[in-house]
Amino acid sequence: MKKLFKISFAAVLAVLCLSLSVVTAFAAKGELTINEDAVAVEGDTVTYTLNMGDCTEELEGIQMQFMYDSEYLEVDADSLDFPNMNGVVSNAGIADVILFTWTDVMNLADFTKTAPLVTVDFKVKKAGETAITYFITEMYGSDVTYLKSFTLTNDIAVNGEVVVKGASPLIVSDSDLQNQYQGSFVNYADGKGEQNGSGEDHVAVTGATGASVTDSDVIDVNKGGNNVMTIVTVVSIIVVVLAIIAVIILRNRFVKKPEDK
Repeated sequence: MKKLFKISFAAVLAVLCLSLSVVTAFAAKGELTINEDAVAVEGDTVTYTLNMGDCTEELEGIQMQFMYDSEYLEVDADSLDFPNMNGVVSNAGIADVILFTWTDVMNLADFTKTAPLVTVDFKVKKAGETAITYFITEMYGSDVTYLKSFTLTNDIAVNGEVVVKGASPLIVSDSDLQNQYQGSFVNYADGKGEQNGSGEDHVAVTGATGASVTDSDVIDVNKGGNNVMTIVTVVSIIVVVLAIIAVIILRNRFVKKPEDK
């Protein structure tokens, strides 16, 4: 009887030790909560996808930024993908921000039905809480004015497994960043347009139009006097302006007037 008791006790002790070692190892890695709903641990790959749908007209151009905290997440620049747009100009090599701009007057993007706008992978660096946010500077359709009807949602996957599906994306809350990236487009907290959004969450989120960008506003890659962010932003704005001019010229040239028909 004593022998049986000793064997049983040893077995229970072994199971407890194994359980404790597993718990300790998991705790050592630590959990990172992303956008309040997704949970990952150090070393995991997190895939963030921003979707767009409910557009009443085709997308002709966009300039957009994603913000993240490089203390918690390391972006995989090679993973940055735009499944439904060709010729996107992007930069994921600046700490804490991903910028991209796109326009194509001949091949507009159809987001009538919900489809991925952009997707990107991150590697989890440490435990804690963080967020992936966005801000749109310009987004316009075939009438060369801003899109008025759309719905943005985001999906989040951890190591290939979707843990958040169709959630409302988080818009950047930092007023300095809002001022820096504000254009003619009006963002709303619910991720919808002015014509299809409603309710208490449909609140405009805007920065100061025409706000000047100082060196202190620039997110510095090397923690020095690098103003790469300013250069990329200016180039993106120039591309959008040139695209709008091209649209007007092409339409005036190729669209027949009523009296010419």
